[in-house]
Amino acid sequence: MRKQTLAVSIAAAAVVLTGVVALAGTWRPADLMARLTPAALRATPARLSALFPSDPAFQFSPPEPGSYRLNRLKPAPDGTVLTADGTRDRLHQLINGKITLISFVYLTCGDVDGCPLAFSTLYDIHDASAQLPDLRQDVQLMTISFDPERDTVEAIAAFAHPVSSDPASAQKLGWQVLTTPDTAALQPLLDGFGQVVDRGGADDQINHLLRMYLVDRHGMIRNVYGLGLIDPRLLMTDVETLLLEEAGK
Repeated sequence: MRKQTLAVSIAAAAVVLTGVVALAGTWRPADLMARLTPAALRATPARLSALFPSDPAFQFSPPEPGSYRLNRLKPAPDGTVLTADGTRDRLHQLINGKITLISFVYLTCGDVDGCPLAFSTLYDIHDASAQLPDLRQDVQLMTISFDPERDTVEAIAAFAHPVSSDPASAQKLGWQVLTTPDTAALQPLLDGFGQVVDRGGADDQINHLLRMYLVDRHGMIRNVYGLGLIDPRLLMTDVETLLLEEAGK
């Protein structure tokens, strides 16, 4: 994937840490602790984040996993969505107890610093995750269209086909591509996540702020990433931090 050149200052990187606080009373499920031995923790997200080399576009390095806590910002909203096979479902059902990295996009976006950048980052994470197949038990990717009129079930199925037809997909993170029945069903999701969308652009373009959201397995939003912070090293470091929190580390 073609990398985008981003002018990111060290001060901008600090935005990620403004929402970080120490938390007491961490949830510690016995089954997760049994699976996440110290060796397993070293071998999963930590190694995944290390698969991505430093990029000069990002003028910062992520902190050490587990050296900080991610605040519980607010609950992720629920709503009706459509999967790539046309199944009507609820967003919370599809999160399904997994740490989920959610992006809002529209498939005809032409802004290289918008949806194509999100696609590139997610593809990089998805491809790299083949080296850590056990990670898919706890982590998934999710893309939701905010253009349901054009991004129909058929359109998102075509977009998702390279992922769904990949022979190695069973060894990689699950990646769900979703749309909604209409804008009325979409709006509560946009409002709940705080995703800004302006449909008044010329040539049917939709103006929007690029955002990704990290949602824990309880459906709480734990971090929000804007342009300049969509670095796969940072995303996966935050994922590992959540896993360490769950394991009581």
